[in-house]
Amino acid sequence: AFFKSSAARYAGADPEARKIQYVTVTDTDLPGGKPQIALADIQQYYNQNLALYKVDPQVKVRHILISVDPNGGPNADAAAKAKAQAILDQLRKDNGKDFAELAKKNSDDPGSKDQGGELGWIKHGTTVAEFDQTAFSQQPGQISGLVRTQFGYHIIQTEEKQDAHTKPLDEVKVSIVDTLTKQKEAQAEQAFVSQLANEAQKSSLAQAAAAHHVPVLTSDYVATGATLPGMSDSSKLLAAAFASRPGTPAQVATTGDNSFAVFQVTDVKPAHTPTFDEYKSHILDDFRDQQVPALLARKTNELADRAHAEHDLAKAAKEVGATIKTSDLVGRDAQVPDVGSLAQSAPALFDLAIGQISNAINNGTTGVVAKIVDKQEPSAADLAKNFDSTRDTLLNQRREQMFSVFVSSLVVSYEKADRVLLNRKMQQSNPLSGS
Repeated sequence: AFFKSSAARYAGADPEARKIQYVTVTDTDLPGGKPQIALADIQQYYNQNLALYKVDPQVKVRHILISVDPNGGPNADAAAKAKAQAILDQLRKDNGKDFAELAKKNSDDPGSKDQGGELGWIKHGTTVAEFDQTAFSQQPGQISGLVRTQFGYHIIQTEEKQDAHTKPLDEVKVSIVDTLTKQKEAQAEQAFVSQLANEAQKSSLAQAAAAHHVPVLTSDYVATGATLPGMSDSSKLLAAAFASRPGTPAQVATTGDNSFAVFQVTDVKPAHTPTFDEYKSHILDDFRDQQVPALLARKTNELADRAHAEHDLAKAAKEVGATIKTSDLVGRDAQVPDVGSLAQSAPALFDLAIGQISNAINNGTTGVVAKIVDKQEPSAADLAKNFDSTRDTLLNQRREQMFSVFVSSLVVSYEKADRVLLNRKMQQSNPLSGS
C-alpha cells in the first residue's frame, strides 16, 4: 500500500545502468617489461634538477631553556639568570657530559625537554635571531654562554654543522632512478593502452586483449557510483562510460593509481520505475523511516499519560516496555544520554519540582519521560559568583527578544505602507542594490 501511494516517489528510482567491458593495464602488463634507466638519463636528470639537491647551511643543536615570567619584573629575570648560570657552570665543569640529563631536569621548553633538549637540524631563520646567531657561530661540540631571548635564558650546544652544498649524484642516484622509472612506466602504459584502443576499434576489445595476453573483464549492469573489480579507483572510467554513447569505440581512462584501462560500453539499461519485488528492501526502509517518528511520538505520549495518571513513572515504564535510567545531578548546559542537550531538548525540566513527571520529550530518535528525583538549588555564594555572567546572559536574551519584536513590527508597518513592496521593485529595477 505504501509503495502504491508513493508512486511518484519511486518513478525512475532505479537509475540508468551500463554494462562495461574493460581491460586494466599496469606496469606488469607492459610488453617490454620494466623500463631500464640508462646512466646518461640519470646524469641528465641530475644536471637539469640541481636546485632540488642544494642543501642550505644547517646545524644540529640542543638547548636548555630557563624561562622568565614576562610579568615578574627584575627579580624574576635575576632568579632565572642565576639558575641558568648554575646549570652552565655545572656543564662546563663536566665538559657537557650531563647536558641531556640537566635538560630533562631543568629545561622549560616542553617540546625538547624530554628529548634531553634535542632540537635536531635547524636552518637559518627557523629560530629567534639571538638563538640563530649563537647556534651557527659555534663549532661542533661547543657550548654557549647564557643567551637571552624573548623566552628566557638559553644554554645552546652545537652538535654538528653542515655547510651549504649540493648533494652528489651518488647520494641521490636511487631516488632519480625511481623517479625516471615511474615516468617511463607511465609513458609506456599510455602508449600501450593507446595501441590497445586503436586495435580494439579495428576488431574488438576482446581480440585486441587476447593478442597481448591481457584479460578482459565485463561488469554487471552498474550505476555511476559502482566499484569495478580490478582497479583501486573506477570513478573516472565510470564517468567517461556514462558520458559516452552506446557503440562508441573503445576509449582510454585512468584508474586512479597511475594505471590505465581501455573500456567500451556494451549495453545500457535506462532508468526505470522498479517493481515492488525489485525494490522491496528499499521500500521497507523508507516505510520505516516514515513511520518511526509518528510511532515514537505516540509511544512516548502513551508513557507520559500513564505516568501522570498513575503518578508512578517506574510502573508506567514497565507497562509499555520502556527502560528506566537515572542521571547524575546535571546543569542546564549538560548533555544527557538519550536526551541530548538539556538546554535545547528539555529546558522545562528545570521548572519541575522533586517528584514531578515531565511531558513527553522527543528528540527525533529517542522518546523520554522524566521524573525529578533530586534538585540542588545554587547557594548564595554560587549566585554571587555567577551574578555578573547570568545577568549578561539574561540581558542578551532580552535584547534579542526585543530586537525580534522590533523587526517584526517594522516589517508589518512597512507592509501596511507598501514600502516593502516598493523596495522590492527598486531591487528588481536595480539588481546591484544592496538592500
